Amino acid sequence: MPEIERQEDTVIRALDMLDDRPGILLADEVGMGKTYEALGVAAAVQKERPRSRIVIVTPGPDLNIKWFSEFSRFREIFDFGDRVFAADSLPEFMEMVRKHPVVVAPVTIFQSGRGSSAQTYLLSLYFYWKNLHGHTANAIMARFRDGEHDRIDVETEKFLDIFNLNQLEPHLKAAFRRGRSGGAAGLDDLYESGGLSAFEHAAAVRSALYRARFVLTGRLLPLIDLLIVDEAHKLKNPGSLRTRAMRDVFDGRFRKALFLTATPFQLDVAELREIFSLFAGAKDAPEDLEAQIEELLGSVTEYQRQYDMFQQTWSSLDPELAAKFRNIYNGDPVSLNAVEEPALKAVAKQVTALQLLKTETIQPNFQRWMIRSLREDKRIYRRHLPNRIRSAGASALPFLIYERFIAELFRQGRQTHKAAAEINMVSSYAAAQQGAILSNDAAGIPLEAKSYGTLLRDLLDEIGLATEGHPKLATTIADALSAAENGEKTLIFCSRVATLEQLRRELDEIWERRILERWHRVYPSATTSGIFDTREEGDKRQRGRHSLLQARFHRPGDALYLALRESYLWYPALANSANGQLSNVVHEANRILQTIRTGKTAADRIDYQVAKRCIERAAVQLWHPSAKGDLEVRDGVEKLLSADPFHLSIELPEDDPNDNAAGDERPRWQISERVGQIVLGSNGSLWSGQSDLLAELDLPLRVRVVEQLARYLTYKQVLFLPELLEEARASGIAIDPVESAALLEYMPQFWRTITGQRWVRQLRSFLSYFLQRDPSQQIEILDGPIRTGDFTRHTRDGESRDRLREAFNTPLYPMILIANEVMQEGLDLHKHCRRIVHHDLAWNPAQMEQRIGRIDRLGSLTSRLRKDGADVTLDVIYPVIRQTIDERMYRTVKAREKWLEFLLGAAPNFREYAFTDEEPPPLPDLLSKELSINLAPPTGDRH
Repeated sequence: MPEIERQEDTVIRALDMLDDRPGILLADEVGMGKTYEALGVAAAVQKERPRSRIVIVTPGPDLNIKWFSEFSRFREIFDFGDRVFAADSLPEFMEMVRKHPVVVAPVTIFQSGRGSSAQTYLLSLYFYWKNLHGHTANAIMARFRDGEHDRIDVETEKFLDIFNLNQLEPHLKAAFRRGRSGGAAGLDDLYESGGLSAFEHAAAVRSALYRARFVLTGRLLPLIDLLIVDEAHKLKNPGSLRTRAMRDVFDGRFRKALFLTATPFQLDVAELREIFSLFAGAKDAPEDLEAQIEELLGSVTEYQRQYDMFQQTWSSLDPELAAKFRNIYNGDPVSLNAVEEPALKAVAKQVTALQLLKTETIQPNFQRWMIRSLREDKRIYRRHLPNRIRSAGASALPFLIYERFIAELFRQGRQTHKAAAEINMVSSYAAAQQGAILSNDAAGIPLEAKSYGTLLRDLLDEIGLATEGHPKLATTIADALSAAENGEKTLIFCSRVATLEQLRRELDEIWERRILERWHRVYPSATTSGIFDTREEGDKRQRGRHSLLQARFHRPGDALYLALRESYLWYPALANSANGQLSNVVHEANRILQTIRTGKTAADRIDYQVAKRCIERAAVQLWHPSAKGDLEVRDGVEKLLSADPFHLSIELPEDDPNDNAAGDERPRWQISERVGQIVLGSNGSLWSGQSDLLAELDLPLRVRVVEQLARYLTYKQVLFLPELLEEARASGIAIDPVESAALLEYMPQFWRTITGQRWVRQLRSFLSYFLQRDPSQQIEILDGPIRTGDFTRHTRDGESRDRLREAFNTPLYPMILIANEVMQEGLDLHKHCRRIVHHDLAWNPAQMEQRIGRIDRLGSLTSRLRKDGADVTLDVIYPVIRQTIDERMYRTVKAREKWLEFLLGAAPNFREYAFTDEEPPPLPDLLSKELSINLAPPTGDRH
């Protein structure tokens, strides 16, 4: 409830601010529900003015899907109904925004129009407006794209296939001339200043054509009441195409704007300038808006200067004096005016100056434009773990040779690409080998440096694929595998493709070796080929113990088939009734058996899937419910048994041995009382405690989920089978060979062991998550982690971001997800993961925060565990190789993070950002609180 109330306060505050401002920044920390808050603002606008137009601009098509999902969830608060539409192209957007009240579109649609036909049309439109004909127009066309295209008849062709010439004519001057407001040059500016030769400069012409397209698009837009921009920090670069598009398209075409970003500036607070310049494009924006922003940015610069001076003074303060200052300040700050020590007087003076600037300038000015709520406890539960790795011995040799190689290149006055090459080296040797200066075709390497390059390449060729050869790669892998063995998932961010692929390969190979070790605990003398399948000559498969036992769990002709399937006689009264009249149940089951037709295999010998179905039907028919609750159970079980199981959409693997289950032959075997006892079993099946969750699934989906989970448990990568056998052996069950009836009889006992309970809890957690997903997401899950059982996944697999998300968010495999930049924003990966590894660092603290935000969100595993009283942390791990660029990147990003955090509301923490061995003394608690900039919405009265 506190989170819902905070979001309500944010919406109320945002609406109040928008009453007298053209736009505001909604800058809550990552994972605090900015999308939901934006929908609250949109709902208020729609409710007040039902005919209002709202446009939501997302960073890309993937985010459109997320927004649509959030609109669906928001229906409980406000139902936008059928008024929300998504546009995938600019023409579609232009049509929809004129016809529908709410349109969601990716910013990438404005970057279209790069094709020759679209640009030729705009150039021809310019000729028409400028009245250029004959030789002049032909001369320009000859210079455009090497003269490959002819002019287009703009009187017949339409702009975006929608707008005719009459609609365009009033706006052509604005499209082709820069005008008084400045900005990028238009086509006419180029022609007037450079004549025909201006069109020989492809980049300038291309820029002018983009501008014309953007301006015309904007002039043809209807007025938008509320413009919502998601991930607005992506607009920080004024020269980028997406920023130019947003500025030119929406200039003067919106009344109010709501920009969403957890990181309104990333490297420098001056990045706010571009965001506020977009606010200046609002229809009724104040003329002095940009001057207001310049004043704010100037005061921030002064604030940063004074803060740095204070940090330097405080960090060098004698610990005893610091303790004295802390005691005085926490007790009575005013009494500091009477202190005599010069050092304390200097500190007090700096503190006063900082407080004055903060309270009179910085905080009130930020509060005019920004709302930002902090997850206050994240400074408690987030555990930042820099792991400083020392490269020694053989692992240090490549780095030493590389440094000599770079030094020689520098001495020869050649390009070294030093930073990029160093980043490759600290990522993995495979990444280093693919870098520009180490590739075999690298040009321009002087003879004096070639020997070092050759030596380094030869060395990397020899050790590049050996994980233990690279200190950081080995550390990352060992950490993730150790966590996986403890049941913890890990999200690894890695920007180098070669490293990403090597991590995936090595993790899978080492995990397979660890699984083999678990099997050896059961069968100590077995060889690898005795446990896992191998291929002989002629590609013939030699089956090992794993696949032979796996097949028995899924072959209906084996009693073990029953071990992992759902018994529909889970209700105690029903099960007791069946066991109490076993002879009658078996007799009725045999009568039912004769009405069934199967394939040849199931007709020739006992099939436990068929026998199970017959016995369960017989048990229900012979059961006499005694109470209303029993009647409801009977209705439910009869429904489960009413459909033919062979025609449900189970979608078994292609090589499944059960392909003879359905057919037209009559079974030639009988169900014995022993088979009846085996089928009925004893209380405590895998699924008996999950019936409440399974009951929420429709019948075909229920059967499919259970079947695929049963198969998941027996995959080679999953530890279920060796753990089951180890527990069974400890209980006195023979496992060499495995006797089906004995192991099946032991199964209820296994589910009650510590090991078995862990599997039961994991499957229940999976079902709980599965039920929360919509039908399309459920299919993504069933086609992903359950079907493949991959221990590790990465973003080079060619799968969609949504499928990777759904795979990682279940408690099942994959245990490790290796992600690059495409997974850095807009995805929730927090349901079952609380560990993140920055294998490859970034210079930008906002990127690092966005990464962490994938698993630090409302409803995350961390927050759920802490709510239940567990003292858990969200672990952020930084593997850093000592005395390499890793250390410099870590220091730089942490120094930048200091300002990102402090200026946006976090309390100052000199210790967290200290890089010396000696920590600075802690600040007074009261001072830390007073220096924090408060941008949160005021608490409102909701009664």
